[in-house]
Amino acid sequence: MLIILGAIDIIAGIVLTLTGIVSFADNQLVFILAIIFILKSLYSLVTAMAAGFFFDVLGWFDLFAGFILLLATWEITFGFVIWIGIIMIIKGIYSIVMGLVA
Repeated sequence: MLIILGAIDIIAGIVLTLTGIVSFADNQLVFILAIIFILKSLYSLVTAMAAGFFFDVLGWFDLFAGFILLLATWEITFGFVIWIGIIMIIKGIYSIVMGLVA
């Protein structure tokens, strides 16, 4: 499961790094990816809170990245988005490695 979620993180990271170069306005695939990412982050946050862990930084980061992907479909971009994309790629690689090790 971590491998699949890590792959989604890498795909979202690549899209985020490209938002300054490529216009994703009205792109349905990026919109679906944003919705999947927001739902994934909400699931992560709710399950962490149910377990008594209220500092799920990666869940909040996923939620932030999902909203930035959603804004990219409306052609709203920011200069710092490339850094968030790079961090998401690193997070995805980390998740894949943890999935392979476990």
